[in-house]
Amino acid sequence: MTILAIGILGALYLAVTSPRVYEAVAVIQIEAPAIVDSTNDAGLPAARRVQLIEQRLMVRANVLDVIERHQLYVGLPLSENAKIALFRGSTRIESVQATGRDPTSGASLVAIVISVQAETAQKAADLANDFADSIIGQDEASREARVQETREFLLAEERRIERELDAHGRRMADYNTQNEDALPSAQEYIQQELTQLAEQEAALDREIMSLDRERLAVRAGDGMGLGRTVSSLAQQLRVAELELAQARRTFSADHPEIARLEANISRLSEGGVSEPSGIVQQVQLIDTQLQQLRQQIAQISARQGEIERARARTPEVRREVEQMTREQMRLQDRYAETSRRLAEVEMLQSLQENNQVERFVVLERAVPPEYPALSGRKKSALLGGLVTLMIAGGVALLLDLRQPVLRSSSQFIAATGLRPVVELAYVPDEKDLLTTRITWYYLACLTVATLIAMVWLAGYLPGVPSPGVVGPMGSGGA
Repeated sequence: MTILAIGILGALYLAVTSPRVYEAVAVIQIEAPAIVDSTNDAGLPAARRVQLIEQRLMVRANVLDVIERHQLYVGLPLSENAKIALFRGSTRIESVQATGRDPTSGASLVAIVISVQAETAQKAADLANDFADSIIGQDEASREARVQETREFLLAEERRIERELDAHGRRMADYNTQNEDALPSAQEYIQQELTQLAEQEAALDREIMSLDRERLAVRAGDGMGLGRTVSSLAQQLRVAELELAQARRTFSADHPEIARLEANISRLSEGGVSEPSGIVQQVQLIDTQLQQLRQQIAQISARQGEIERARARTPEVRREVEQMTREQMRLQDRYAETSRRLAEVEMLQSLQENNQVERFVVLERAVPPEYPALSGRKKSALLGGLVTLMIAGGVALLLDLRQPVLRSSSQFIAATGLRPVVELAYVPDEKDLLTTRITWYYLACLTVATLIAMVWLAGYLPGVPSPGVVGPMGSGGA
């Protein structure tokens, strides 16, 4: 009985001093966006965002900050690692998946349940609400930061692609200018130009032939309106003398025209023939025209040579132009895609500013629970009582086996094999009676003391506080 009383009291003491754990729950609802576009999902899914937020909340620095702000584990001989492990084990963030959701809704979660265990009901509720506010605040901050970073990146990318497009356009313009005659798009015009050059060349040839005939006609005296040339040397000499006589009457003796006519008469006197000055000038004019026409033909031939050389490079130019065109189209496609994504991000930013996107809202704030959860005190007390009863029974059996006593005739027969003739009851003496009275007094006092101790441990003894503690996160006080 002594062992049983001590064991029961010890089990009760361990039960009432074992930690009380209160669990508070906060619920966050995930509201669907006001404007749903199945082709536009510029943000991360809610499940991914919750996972990232949970990882940020459970990092070492943030956990230590929460422990310090809420004064957890004060007075307990625990290291930082032990405190962090204990806190992580007492906090759960669970996501509620959406069932039967619309594929175009863009949401995979409908709620987030935050469960926090603490030594007091109020502290459990405060921690759960703190985590709920942190999740909502970090979700808003992370979405805004992600949208802003994405917008800045797309703006920089758009400007970069625009600069590349401008530079590529200038390179294409320079290349087209340098290879204008070899461009595939200019071949039809080049062919027309070749035809025109050939026609111009033929016309110039005909004009040259006409001028050659006219020149021959002038020299032969067969030109129209040019007068008749002197056909014999005497006639030419007579004409020269007449011209000289007229010149002497008009000019002075030292005039150059007189000297020329005298020289002409001397040449005719020696047997030469002189052409009239009008014919000479006309021949010179014809020669000048012929020279100009031949220069034009040379220019036409040079242009034709340039065109032929350019047309020989047309396949190479075509490949280069096609490659540059493909590069330009690729840049234009990238610019269009970047502009489209930038417009989507700006629309998402506008929706966030007006609270029209998927967002987290506290559906149910945590309230202090009325009863502790998962304390295990009743199980501990019951298990301790059973173990104590087994120990007490074992000790009693060992004591009886140590001093065996035959208490009945059946035990006597079993021990000796003899049947007793007379069976007389034991008559106690004064010493036995005194021992019995002391034993009963002791048992009564032990029972009363045990009951009083049990009432005290249960916290029902007026004026005397129970030694029970409140939980693992507190300071260990009563």
